[in-house]
Amino acid sequence: MASGIDISGLTKNPLEVSEIGKFIVEKTFKDPVLNSIHTIYTGLKMKEQIVFAGQLGLTGIADSSCTRPNSGAKATLTEKYWEPVNVGDTLVHCQKDVDALFKAYYSKITEYSQKFNIEGSELEKLFSVMLSEAAMKAVWRLAWLGNKEVAGAGANTAGLKDATTYAKFFNLMDGLWDQIFTAKTAGDITAYFEITENAQDTIAAQTALGDGESITIFEGLWAKADSRLRSDSTAKLLVSRGIFDNYRKYLQGKGENSTIAYTMDGFPMLKWNGLEVINMETVWDLALQAYFTNNTTNNAYFLPNRVVLTTPSNIPIGTLNDGDMTSLEAFYDQKERQMYMGYGFTLDAKMLEPYMIAVAY
Repeated sequence: MASGIDISGLTKNPLEVSEIGKFIVEKTFKDPVLNSIHTIYTGLKMKEQIVFAGQLGLTGIADSSCTRPNSGAKATLTEKYWEPVNVGDTLVHCQKDVDALFKAYYSKITEYSQKFNIEGSELEKLFSVMLSEAAMKAVWRLAWLGNKEVAGAGANTAGLKDATTYAKFFNLMDGLWDQIFTAKTAGDITAYFEITENAQDTIAAQTALGDGESITIFEGLWAKADSRLRSDSTAKLLVSRGIFDNYRKYLQGKGENSTIAYTMDGFPMLKWNGLEVINMETVWDLALQAYFTNNTTNNAYFLPNRVVLTTPSNIPIGTLNDGDMTSLEAFYDQKERQMYMGYGFTLDAKMLEPYMIAVAY
């Protein structure tokens, strides 16, 4: 529609860059669980370099002449790059579409405009909480299960149950599991323990872990892990629900009244060999079971039993937004009589050094 004035020479801003928007991102990237499992980097730029310095190898030879000794030892430098992608979504709300019997809102309106404009209301606060939770889920989902090449399942291949509907929620970036699978196939990750139940063709068989099998898996991973990983005090065991429950039952069967400690967002945690064992059910299991399948022939789970032994610094998550939250908006459009609330951020996740990770699946 044409306008009677030309405002192209003016600097234009959204009606309101709300404090609710800032709250959403602060809650997302300052989440205590996210920060305990991943190192968080902010202020990232596209193609920002990550440099790795290899070990020198053997040094120390005879020093018995006027010439300084030189063994020829060198350190090889390698690199990876941060490649953050843009992630966002918008909630569009027309209050008039809500049934007037919704007394939680309509009982509090005092003027006609509030039938449409929910700014400052309890309903807006409710939406802000919903959006913050949705943003958090998006970070976890993409960081771990993102795959640029994600496709629908085939007769003999795992994939999405419905690629047409769900691919757009996963194909923004290559997440940590995709990076792990690629590194394992390439031979870069050598600390690998096979969980044979994953290859079964029924859910019942896949989830029928033997008594105490979690201990066998943990011990197998620990034996294969690089000594530098084993000696790192920040290392953690991230496990799927079946592995976690199997270990919990093992402890209880041994008469150990082990208390499950919960983080602030409800991630259950146990201890094994001094390591935190963290149940990743709400990140891995729920999404894998809801959206993925082993194949279209038997519809079993896609690798339901998984374990990752690594450190937070080896699986960092990065974002550009470290204070500039202009992409987060909450504003009311008087012409359309609609409330717009959205979040946006950049995101990347990296599996950095293969020797600092051990995996079982």
